[in-house]
Amino acid sequence: MFGWLANRSSPLCCHAPRPLVARRSLRVSAQHLIGKLPSLGSVLYLHNASTALVRDTSLPGLLVAERSLSPLLDTYGLIATSVVTDDGPREWLECVDRSGWIRARLHLLPDTDYLAWDGLINACAVDDELSVRSNAPPLRPDSAAVLNFTLRELGGLQLLERGRPAPLSPLGDRVAARIAQAESALLSR
Repeated sequence: MFGWLANRSSPLCCHAPRPLVARRSLRVSAQHLIGKLPSLGSVLYLHNASTALVRDTSLPGLLVAERSLSPLLDTYGLIATSVVTDDGPREWLECVDRSGWIRARLHLLPDTDYLAWDGLINACAVDDELSVRSNAPPLRPDSAAVLNFTLRELGGLQLLERGRPAPLSPLGDRVAARIAQAESALLSR
């Protein structure tokens, strides 16, 4: 019975529309990315806190206030991705290190400054050579947080830290929760 049903229903599945995914590989320095983050406003930040991926990364004149932000220091390029899902359009940036590993992901939210987001992407050079290593494990975030980044000077150094949390719109709150759920990550508020 089920074999007959599976054979009869398979042609229907072939005609189901597949989501269109657009990807662009972009070259960006970690300093440039970090300098642009405060202008974005609220974004959903996902990272993997696995000690296997955390390296002792340092950039001259730049510090992070907490370990969860350290993957941003290791960014060598971005993969800008856009897709239309059942929930509507989604855009995110995957932060890729020199080894071709995805270290973090930034998701556009309805509360993000769209002009700053587009400005960040357009300020990067297209890089056809940048790619994720085929043997690199996918990013499996263990947490997701809606962040507003701030940069401040501390003893002659730039310090990247979490800004004061801005209240999200009800739509932004739902979108952040849906993305975190889809990523199987706990959304910290």
